[in-house]
Amino acid sequence: MKRFAVLIIISILLASSVSSQIRFGLRGGINTAYFDATNVETEDFRLTTLGDAQVGFHAGLMTQISFFGIFLQPELLITSVGSEVRVEELQNNVIGHIREQSFTKLDFPVLVGRRFGPARLGIGPVGTIILNTDSELRDYPIREEFNSATFGYQVGAGLDIFGRFAVDLKYEGNLSKLGSGITIGGQEREFDSRSRQFIVSLGIFL
Repeated sequence: MKRFAVLIIISILLASSVSSQIRFGLRGGINTAYFDATNVETEDFRLTTLGDAQVGFHAGLMTQISFFGIFLQPELLITSVGSEVRVEELQNNVIGHIREQSFTKLDFPVLVGRRFGPARLGIGPVGTIILNTDSELRDYPIREEFNSATFGYQVGAGLDIFGRFAVDLKYEGNLSKLGSGITIGGQEREFDSRSRQFIVSLGIFL
């Protein structure tokens, strides 16, 4: 994560030194998250992560740097996402109950790409730090282990309107695991949980 932050700073300094136009603003919007469906099973429980879309929100700061038809767009966002898990108690033959999980995270996306008039096409990395998790699985003898930092990528298209507003549609994929393992009733299991998102944002330049 430190290297990622250094990359952002270096990119901004390089862009500033080549007749660039730098604008700062606020950004917010909605994101639709999909989690890879996974199964984890022990003698007592079976957990199934559902892949249904869950709607969340994001808000934060953005910077847009333009030079020679290229743009660089670092952002700092607070993002909320969620997922659903079906829990089946095998020993008691209990029909599966749906339990919800929610995550609050800090995202550092950096898009770089080409301008086509007011339109933009870009791609870049995104670093994520999980700030908080809230899970109804705590009602069971279940403990999840989430990675504190993950990395992914974003691709997207944007449109700058009247030089004041920025509308972006992006897709985000994960390059690292969200979770590394889970302990159910004292039994440890590994799993590879990943998420992807479709993101719609509106930015206002100050």
